[in-house]
Amino acid sequence: MDLAYCDALRFAIDYEKKGEEYYRKSGVNASDPLAKKTLFFLADEEVDHIRKIEQFNDHLLGTAEFDLDRECALSLPEKVQTFIEDAKKGDKAKQESQLTDIEVYDEAMTHEKQGFEMYASVRESSSDLRLKQFFGFLADEEIVHHKLLAASKKYLDDPSYYFEEDGGWIFS
Repeated sequence: MDLAYCDALRFAIDYEKKGEEYYRKSGVNASDPLAKKTLFFLADEEVDHIRKIEQFNDHLLGTAEFDLDRECALSLPEKVQTFIEDAKKGDKAKQESQLTDIEVYDEAMTHEKQGFEMYASVRESSSDLRLKQFFGFLADEEIVHHKLLAASKKYLDDPSYYFEEDGGWIFS
């Protein structure tokens, strides 16, 4: 395996660990119940990415099995839907969002965009089909995370958005 891809995998693990730490810390400090749930959900997603990156690395080194098709199936939209359904069951009383919650979302969206760009770059520069598939999977996950953050941020900015445009998918 090319040294550049070893470096990319090490960087990806470090990147995901920093993301998980950021989401957990931000979730603890968030004032809005949806913001808390969203940030903790994303922290758990980062932990899952770390697990997959480590297992994929072991696979490339020949020390472990890794089913690329199964592990890189984009099940995140279903997980997001489950998250949304669980959020519907939560507290229906809307607390006033604090600006800090909005700022956290802006930073988190920047983090997800940077992750997408990095993973897409590795995908495009690789000639190894396994690396292309794996880093493509990670890039796609970052897109879904960004979309979840953007939608949740819209809720924090204007709760009526969901009742007008999304049919109240969070607190119906």
